[in-house]
Amino acid sequence: MGHKNSLQIKFLGAAGTVTGSRTLVTFNNYRLLIDCGLFQGPKTIRERNWQPFAEASQIDAVLLTHAHIDHSGYIPKLVKEGFAGPVYASAGTVDLCRILLIDSAHLQEEDARYLNKKKATHYHPAKPLYTVKDAEKALNLLKAVAKEEWIELTKGLSFRLLRSGHILGSTFVQLTIDDGNGQKILTCSGDLGHNRQHVIRGPVTIKESDYLVLESTYGDRLQPKMDTLTELETIINKTFQRGGVVVIPSFAVGRTQELLYLIARLEREKRIPHLPVYVDSPMANNATEIYLKYRDELKLSLQHDKFEYPINPNQFKAVSTVDESMMVTMMDGPFIVISAAGMLTGGRVLHHLRKRLPDPKNSVIFVGYQVEETKGRLLQQGLPKIRIHKQLIDVEAEIYSISTLSAHGDSQDLVDWVERMNKKPEKIFLNHGEPAALNAL
Repeated sequence: MGHKNSLQIKFLGAAGTVTGSRTLVTFNNYRLLIDCGLFQGPKTIRERNWQPFAEASQIDAVLLTHAHIDHSGYIPKLVKEGFAGPVYASAGTVDLCRILLIDSAHLQEEDARYLNKKKATHYHPAKPLYTVKDAEKALNLLKAVAKEEWIELTKGLSFRLLRSGHILGSTFVQLTIDDGNGQKILTCSGDLGHNRQHVIRGPVTIKESDYLVLESTYGDRLQPKMDTLTELETIINKTFQRGGVVVIPSFAVGRTQELLYLIARLEREKRIPHLPVYVDSPMANNATEIYLKYRDELKLSLQHDKFEYPINPNQFKAVSTVDESMMVTMMDGPFIVISAAGMLTGGRVLHHLRKRLPDPKNSVIFVGYQVEETKGRLLQQGLPKIRIHKQLIDVEAEIYSISTLSAHGDSQDLVDWVERMNKKPEKIFLNHGEPAALNAL
């Protein structure tokens, strides 16, 4: 592709899977990495994070499409292995990475400590994939760039970032390549959103691209266009009438802010009573503050100079300390608690579930994809008992799943986005999908 083989694209991750996004673009001798994510999910996939990254020190720059760990979480390891170039991203992405990368490093350190304590490791002692120090070094390399501005990386190669409508700050990347034979445009979609989110504005349309690297997370499915508000309204009201607690495990960035908006809207429209709404996730509360800082990316409108109304419900409470969190687990309903982690892989949500699952008056609502073998998936499958913190817990609470809140475009959204280009790409490469999704698209 290109003149005298001057441009090469190599998919180092997210090929045949949805995590570990890393795309290496080589132009003459310039080496550019688009996204630098962690592999997540079953152990066999996670083990790929430990493979050495050959020639990390030879990478000239990283372009980061958004802050999610499956796109950003390998940067500290890259730095540990010798990378010292700039990491370009939007201002919103840089702010979110300050929370997410430090949190990811804490988790890596905790995992290593846990394995050593349990002596459940082949390596003595087990070491973290990277440390908080490595993450801090990585954060010093982040450079915020304005969206839509072309920036030259090296002679003949420039890039710009454009809004992709997935989470706050998320972008896709356009490269212009001048190989002496005229200019070519290469677009890498990153994670592409859609126009049905309530908080974040949708992706911008581009006029043309000669080559396109397109994500295909949901390449094999259409999202049900059901009314999320009505689904939430029904579950909240049923639980309220029983005096129960609604527990919503949720991703801290993107999903939690969307939920707060929906609950606030149901209250404003008098479709649910004013209930206390606790967000028990320091990371989610930090992320919400960052969301409100970047108003140009939000669909929200100012009303009477009061801007918080759209995101925060009437009786919203940000829970920060562990003591406050323990108090919420002991309180009687009715109220709503939103807590991380979204797939029940850890975090404070497990304490809430341990307390609330055995009681039939409570409800649990899953609002995100649950990976196979996670506790979230087991609850969705209707297991009568589940193990939390070494205890077998009876599952008597009602379990619901709302599938309309995905921040990824479905197959129709992806096709429509390409269709809106005036000039269609010569070649489209698909990545970031499980095999079935890739084949279907």
